[in-house]
Order: sequence, then C-alpha cells, then structure tokens
Amino acid sequence: MSRPPKSKKYTNTLIVDGDSLLKTAYHGAKNLYYKDTHIGGIFQFLTMLRKCLNEHRYDRVYVFWDGIFSGRLRYDIYKSYKANREKNFYIKQEPKDPDLYIQKERVIQYCEELFIRQFKDEIIEADDSIAYYCSKIKEDEKIVIITNDRDMLQLLNNHIGVYVINLRKIITTQNYSEHFNHHYTNIKLLKILSGDNSDNIKGIKGISEKTLIKYFPEFTLQSLTLEDIISKIEIIQSERKTRLKTLDNIINKVTVGIQGDSVFEVNEKIINLHQPLLTESAKTELDHLFDIPIDPEDRTTKNVIKMMLEDGLTMAIPGGRDGYINFLQPFLRIIKKEKNYFNKKKN
Repeated sequence: MSRPPKSKKYTNTLIVDGDSLLKTAYHGAKNLYYKDTHIGGIFQFLTMLRKCLNEHRYDRVYVFWDGIFSGRLRYDIYKSYKANREKNFYIKQEPKDPDLYIQKERVIQYCEELFIRQFKDEIIEADDSIAYYCSKIKEDEKIVIITNDRDMLQLLNNHIGVYVINLRKIITTQNYSEHFNHHYTNIKLLKILSGDNSDNIKGIKGISEKTLIKYFPEFTLQSLTLEDIISKIEIIQSERKTRLKTLDNIINKVTVGIQGDSVFEVNEKIINLHQPLLTESAKTELDHLFDIPIDPEDRTTKNVIKMMLEDGLTMAIPGGRDGYINFLQPFLRIIKKEKNYFNKKKN
C-alpha cells in the first residue's frame, strides 16, 4: 500500500497595516498613562500583534506604514481624493494628534528591535505596499493581512486572508459571504460604481450596493465586469415601458465627482489594488526589503525591555518580570527565525 502524500508545508507571513492597527490600539486604550504620558497606543499595538503571533505560527512579519504625504499618487490623478480629511499632499502639516504621532514613531522603534520588517515611504500608502507584496506571493506561502481597511479585501484569494480588526475574524474566500452581501471578487467593481465615502471617491449618481444587488442579483453569486453590468442594463431597459434613470446614469457615466466622462477610468486607477500605485524607487526598496536578511547587530531584547521600562509598559503587564518576559515570547520566535535566515545567507 502506498503512503498518502505529505501535506504541503507553507511559509506563513503576517502583514500588518501599521497605521490601521495603531489607530485601533490608540483609541481602544485612551486611559492608559504612565507618568502623565499616554502609552495606550504602544501597549495595545504590541498586545494585539502579540495575540496574532501567539495564536498562529508565522514565519515572518511585515509592518507597512503610511508616509507623511501618502496618497499623493492618487491625489495627482484625482484632486478630490481624501478632501473630506483636509489632508495636504505636498505641504507638511503639524500632526492633528501629536500623541498618536509620537507613539507611532515609538512603535516603529520597537518593531526594529523585534526584527519585524517595516516599510514607509513619504508619498506611498500602506495599501499599495501591501498589495505589491501580495503580487509577489510565493507558491508555498500563505498570507494574513491585519487591517480595518476593507479595500484590502480586494486581495483575497486561496492563499491570502484578511483579518478585519473590528470583525475580529480572518476573512477568506470561503466565509466572505457570511459578512458581505456581494461576491468577494466584486468589491473593486462595487467601489468603482458606487464610490468610497471614506476616501471621498465619487461613483455613479444614485448607485449603491443595494441598487446593484436589486437589478443584478448575480452580483452576490459570481464575478462580474463593468461590461457585464452595462450589457444587462440594455436588456433591463428594453423590457420596461420607461427607462430607469439610475441605470442610465451608469451608461452615461453620470457622477457628482470631478471625474466626468472618465469616472470609470479614474476610479479604476485609484481603487484597483491589483495595480498598486508605487514609484519605481519604492518598488526597488520593497524588493530589497522582501529578501534581504535583517542584520542582528545592535538589535537585542535587552533594548526592548529597556524601552518597555522607560515607557511604563512593564507596569501595564501583570506578573512583574515573569509577566513581561512571557509577553515577549511570541516575538522571540520571529527573532529566532530572522537570525537563522541571516546566518544562512551569511554562510
């Protein structure tokens, strides 16, 4: 009798949308202070990351951050991008929340010491860096992305899942329909047609997810294209005594945004994460980050513990010394793997 084939071994990668996780951490621990300094963002970020590392065996961790002018590449295509947030994409502004800014810089320092790979470019959004990584996924790799940004769900496939923070669950191609009303492959099309209020992206006038499902029920069941939608509109309208203006708005590209007749082309460019917006220099830096071993020189858990003592994190962790040593255990596995990778490349 022949032996059953061995199950394939995968490399498991954890990708963190840094700003998304930090904002959730920061607002979730508003009352945590040490010596009159708010430390809730730092503590909760590390706690949430630790929880993920403790529950699943990851081989490598990346944290991608928004730069100070992140989104400029989209703004250059669509001048109303994030206008609802009053963001300036060319002139440096004082941080709206200095505490959050300070804690972000401190979390970056922690991640450096913990051998966590990081990337930040001043004009690149974390979404695009994450999407670029996912476009380079290896055949024997599985990825989980931590974020609250549902744009990331565009990247779902059989090897990529998205842990949506406020849902507290990893969303996959298998369970997507339990949480969302459309087929998982149609999220990009949904945003192109209906827009995205959070980023001030305007879609077709009168079009919402509810409208699309009402007239195109297959939107919930299978992958559709814009051409599929337009073709069916002609059929729907031909069977009616009076034409539906809302559906004609799709054909006529009627939008309240500044895109005009280019609404589909513009929205495709700024929404589609399968074509991430990156500079060539950013791509080069990212390619370098993905494969280069992390040099362990000057990185040590002693530095981490010193920082934890300085910031008062050790006071927030129960159990005294044993408590914060235990707190670091899940990170130590990542450190060990990165050190082994460095030594392997060195030799």
